[in-house]
Amino acid sequence: MVLEMTGARLLAPHFGSSVVVWTCIIGVIMAGLSMGSALGGRAADNLLRAAAGEGGKHKDAARKAGTALSALLAAAALGALLTAALSLVLPGFFARRFDAVYLNAFLASLCLFTPPGLFCGMVTPFAVRLRIYTESAKSGQELNMGRIIGRMNALATIGSIAGTFLGGFVLLSFFGTVSILLGVSLCLLAAACLAGLRPLTPKIFAALVAVAGLAGNAFHNHWIEHTGFERDNVPITVETPYASLRVSKGSERGRGIVLLASDPGSAQSAMYTDDPVALVFAYTRFYALPFALKPDARRILMLGGGGYSVPKYLLADKSGAASGDISLDVVELDPGMTATARKYFRAPLDDARMRVLHEDARAFINRTAAALPDGRPGPYDLIFADIFNSWYTVPFHVGTRQAAAGIRRLLADDGVFMMNIITAVSGDKGRLLRSIRGAFAESFEQVEIFPVQFAYDSGTVQNVMLMALPHKRKLPDPATERVAPAAAQILRHRRTSPFPDPDLDAPPLDDNFAPVELYTLNFAD
Repeated sequence: MVLEMTGARLLAPHFGSSVVVWTCIIGVIMAGLSMGSALGGRAADNLLRAAAGEGGKHKDAARKAGTALSALLAAAALGALLTAALSLVLPGFFARRFDAVYLNAFLASLCLFTPPGLFCGMVTPFAVRLRIYTESAKSGQELNMGRIIGRMNALATIGSIAGTFLGGFVLLSFFGTVSILLGVSLCLLAAACLAGLRPLTPKIFAALVAVAGLAGNAFHNHWIEHTGFERDNVPITVETPYASLRVSKGSERGRGIVLLASDPGSAQSAMYTDDPVALVFAYTRFYALPFALKPDARRILMLGGGGYSVPKYLLADKSGAASGDISLDVVELDPGMTATARKYFRAPLDDARMRVLHEDARAFINRTAAALPDGRPGPYDLIFADIFNSWYTVPFHVGTRQAAAGIRRLLADDGVFMMNIITAVSGDKGRLLRSIRGAFAESFEQVEIFPVQFAYDSGTVQNVMLMALPHKRKLPDPATERVAPAAAQILRHRRTSPFPDPDLDAPPLDDNFAPVELYTLNFAD
């Protein structure tokens, strides 16, 4: 279980952390365990049968089987060591060789997790068979084999449960993925020594390799954080309870920038080193439009903090908001993300006008909407959603009709909701947008679409801003009306052509049915 959870972190920088990656990892490890179980049971029978055929005593046969069990555990430890070593090169190799996420994730999982999965799978049936054999030698009569098998399987399951909670709640929050794999290898080596010390030399050698790897990895990470990042622009990897983040330096048009990424191929947040408040990404500047529609906005909700670039911008009065009077609530799932934003992106976490809540955006919507008295208007003038890290990981649960109803409940009657979506506008690649648009159209009377990078190319995957209004209203026309330059530029991206009927194209996303992986399958083409 630790291997499965760590595996998702290993592959995320190259293939994302979508259900596709999880499916490949779980499927490959389960296949390895299944094959290992079959081989382990057969190996135990053959070994004990051979020992008995040689005229050996029960005790001698059990000793040989114990030595074999120790060798299996040592082999599993070597498999974990191999996974740690190959994880440094294989995912990147497959990512450069093929464009298909499904194929890349499967091949990387197959190469990385088959060896440890296979040998770990051999351990349980081998240990069960050995236990039955030794118990029968002691009693000399028929055994309650069902009880023995049940007890051994229960112990194996308890180990899986312990690995799940240990990995999810502790290891991934405090240690890097390579360090965890090396630690797993050391634990398996310790179990191998408990099962049988001989042969000792290869186990000592493997332990020394693992310890050296741990020391080298710790030194490397320390050097990057304290020297390499500032001097040589070496990217930093930050492991949080929810993601593997990478902080790197780059440049845009001659200006230095710091980038934050959690998925491959794109940065999630960015900051100019010479102007930390300025917005780097084009789509973030579209959040200025709601202020043009509601200039008296005071209470603002931001779903998704990321690098806190938009909150910084709002609090610095760059958007046209009366920054001295605004109250900003930021809902960010990952406290590690917030800590990274403070350290590397100068997030204004000490600003009294901003409140940060570390919880899932949908959980916040449900909880806050349910607490509102019936008939009372929503507390927020503006609600922004920026929870798409990339198209690899689609947060569908904030784009369903149920989520839209909750967001409408939180919004004032004259408020504005705006959401960043990574999608195309039309064609097969636009089905995700149309399904989310259909969901919001059930709770909002007016839903507008603003492609960001390619205003007139509807078939290209890009940032698309969805704006929802509780009641219909006429938007300003830059061609005939006087509009602020920033808002006028955004309004020129407005997509007014009719959309297909959602019922005939892509049904509105629903908590019960949200096939977002199907909609994003061909985004990489």
